[in-house]
Amino acid sequence: MTVDPRYSFWLSITLAVMGFLSGAGGQFTDLGMEPVKVKALLALIALVIGIGNAINAVLAAIPSKPNAPGFYLGPKPTEPPK
Repeated sequence: MTVDPRYSFWLSITLAVMGFLSGAGGQFTDLGMEPVKVKALLALIALVIGIGNAINAVLAAIPSKPNAPGFYLGPKPTEPPK
C-alpha cells in the first residue's frame, strides 16, 4: 500500500492552522463568544489536533513508492542469500 505524500502535507497544514486557532483561543471571548463555548471549542480543537497528529505519523511512515525500503510499519525485508 502506498500513500501520496500530499495527504500528509495538507493534514499538517490543517493541524497547524488549528494549532494557531487554539493558541489564540483566549481572544475568542473578546469577539463576543461565551467562555463556556470557547472552552468547549478549544477542547475540541485540541482533541482533533491530537488525533490528526497520530494519523499524520502513520501517513509519514507509509512509503510513497511501491516496494520502497524503510517502511517502518511493515515487515522487514528479507536479506538476499550470500
